[in-house]
Amino acid sequence: MATIYASDNEAAFHEAAIDALASEMRRPAAEIKPFYEKEILRLQVGARVRDFLSVCAARHTREALRSASRS
Repeated sequence: MATIYASDNEAAFHEAAIDALASEMRRPAAEIKPFYEKEILRLQVGARVRDFLSVCAARHTREALRSASRS
């Protein structure tokens, strides 16, 4: 099975970010995960420093879900 994360530690880090975002937005993690992972994939392209990808992905995911709920 292919993964978008470089290691198990990175995967666990992003799962925690997804859980935190789900809690903040009061939505199930299963709803958040596809949006978040789509953003991670987009941001990984050409990224030289991966440390802040979760921050950017969370922000973009939050914005996308808020826009979707307004529609």
